[in-house]
Amino acid sequence: MSRAFVAVVPPDEVLDAVAGALGKPDVPGARFARREQWHLSLQFLGNQVDLDDVAGALGELALRSGPVRLGGFGAFPNERRGRVLWLGVAEGAPLLAQLAAAVGVLLEARGYPPEDRDHHPHVTLARCKVPTDLRATLAALGPDPVGPEWVVGDVVLFESLTRSTGAKYMERARFALR
Repeated sequence: MSRAFVAVVPPDEVLDAVAGALGKPDVPGARFARREQWHLSLQFLGNQVDLDDVAGALGELALRSGPVRLGGFGAFPNERRGRVLWLGVAEGAPLLAQLAAAVGVLLEARGYPPEDRDHHPHVTLARCKVPTDLRATLAALGPDPVGPEWVVGDVVLFESLTRSTGAKYMERARFALR
């Protein structure tokens, strides 16, 4: 049993653009995610995951691929009291919502219900230990699209190994879209 999640991973050229757009913002107390951790989550599965069972279910995923483009930085829960700095989706959010819903349907039958809240596709870039005013950071990063559009062609099952230096994500299976 493992901690795991299902995600879409942008290609290297998009991750390069994200790194360039992000630069090295000065956010005191923030812990920035490493590039190899950047992804668009579709569903977090929890801490007791049967990876083989989940992989078997995701093998039935039958959706078409489609274009996505990242853009628009933001913060959860809000800019004034940000705990998470993220990069959103400028184009293709409906495709990602459809993927998240399809993953949810396949995995709910296996005991992994989707979250109750609406799917908000984003790449988590940093987490703040305490609520932080991120308005200046977000203004500097701007609302523009980041990197080229790409075609989401697969979904990845990741195992998350927690360590004192941060989480390490291990790809356990990849599922091609049509």
